[in-house]
Parts: sequence; C-alpha cells; structure tokens
Amino acid sequence: MIRDPKTAIEKPDALAHFHQRQGYNCAQAVLKAFAARAGFDEACIGAFSRFGGGRAPDGECGALFAAKSLFRDRAAQQAIENIFVRAAGDATCRAIRKGKTFTCGQCVQTAADAVLAQLENGCVLQRPAECGR
Repeated sequence: MIRDPKTAIEKPDALAHFHQRQGYNCAQAVLKAFAARAGFDEACIGAFSRFGGGRAPDGECGALFAAKSLFRDRAAQQAIENIFVRAAGDATCRAIRKGKTFTCGQCVQTAADAVLAQLENGCVLQRPAECGR
C-alpha cells in the first residue's frame, strides 16, 4: 500500500497483483487490491477469474467490471465508468486493445484509482454479488 498524501486513505497497489507478479488477471488484481478493506476472501477473488481478457458481461474490461462490482451505489458505479472511459477511451476490452494506446496494466491502475476516488467521496465497499454469499 502507498499512502496518498492528499487523503488519509491508503492507496493499494493493484499492479502488484497483476499477471507477472502474482498471477491474477485484470479483474482479480483490482479485487485483490481492496479485499482486506472490503472483507472478502481469496475464494471471492477466484470467482473473478472468468472476467479477465474481455470476458466480463458485454465485453467490458474486467478491471472496470471488478471496480464497479465493489459498490452497490449506481452513482458510484457510473462515476467509476466515467473516470475509466475518460482515461482508456472505451469501456470494452476489445476496443481498448484495438486502440493500442492503453495497456492492460493501465486499465488495472485506472480502475483501482477510480475505486479509491469513490472511497474518498464517502462510498462504501461491498462484497461483489458475483462472489455469492
């Protein structure tokens, strides 16, 4: 974790969990970064193995899908998507990869930063519905 000097919230290093370092896909890396704070386990993170590589619903980037899944609040989900699309140029994995200007690692970091922004705005993390009960 890295302390963000502008806030009292610890900034998790989502990239430390991505592919080469710990073997998680984009969706899992975002979840892993917030797992301790949100109170869910490795089984929940494992459930997101099916959402990496453009396999999230509607072809959405897995990192974005995971970031949005951490909130029940629709406004928070929309804010995350807005931040992400502004940076990546699209919400779908295929379009982002086709553009070749934004890497998967950048998607992971941008999604994690968008989650952090919502936490700074007072939103509360939740256990993703995709993890079951």
